[in-house]
Parts: sequence; C-alpha cells; structure tokens
Amino acid sequence: MSAPALENLRALKDCSAGQRVSFQARVLRLWDVGGLRMCLVGDDSALTRVEIGEARVQEAKSYEFHDAIVREYPGGWHSATLDAESRVVPLDYEVEILRDQDYIERTFKILSGVQRKKGRAAGRLSPWRHPSAKERNGE
Repeated sequence: MSAPALENLRALKDCSAGQRVSFQARVLRLWDVGGLRMCLVGDDSALTRVEIGEARVQEAKSYEFHDAIVREYPGGWHSATLDAESRVVPLDYEVEILRDQDYIERTFKILSGVQRKKGRAAGRLSPWRHPSAKERNGE
C-alpha cells in the first residue's frame, strides 16, 4: 500500500509521528552531521528538513519523496526521514519555491546548527570549542 501523497509540505504538520507520506519538494541545501545526511527542502507552502540516509539528491533539483517517515518534535515542528522502504524520484519539472533566499539561509543555519548540537550530544561530533581557544593552545 502506497503512502498518502501530501498536497504540499505544509500538510506535513497535520501528520502523526511515524506516519508514512509522499510529497514533492525542491532540495535547497545539503549537509552532513556526524554521518547523518540531511537536506532542506521546500515548496510554495513551507520548508522542512529531510534525513536522506543513502539517497542521492542534488541541490536545486526537484524530487518526489515516497514513503518518508514523519518525525514530530516539541513545539509542533515536523520533518521527514527516509529509510530502506523510501524512494526518491527525480521530477522533470521544478517545484515552485516562494521563500526568499534570506529566509532559506536563516532556516538552513538554524536546522544545521540544531543537528550539530545533537551530533555533539550523541558523540558523533567532537565538542565545540571557540576559535580563540585553538589560538591560545597553539593549534
């Protein structure tokens, strides 16, 4: 049975944690934190983070994400995660984005910063040190 197709990314907020969904979005940014590969995706309704695992995607390209798992966080924020049952299919057209580049960049910085903090807490990244601490230690 195929996962329900969302009308847009904003509809992800109405989904329950653990639910499988499909949606279309454009990849806006890619990053890796301690072995976790992620991307910021968007459409004309919202932006969200997708943990992509081994899936291969490119920035500025549009895809259909099939059977992604919904994740829900305190405060009502949602994201999606791809697993072995998920598929990513390139689209032959571009998904529209109505957000400006400044908003996209601020969202990316927030989400990637949160993931770095979680990576440090889980031991996947070394503890953060202020750049001046490296200078004092002669590094």
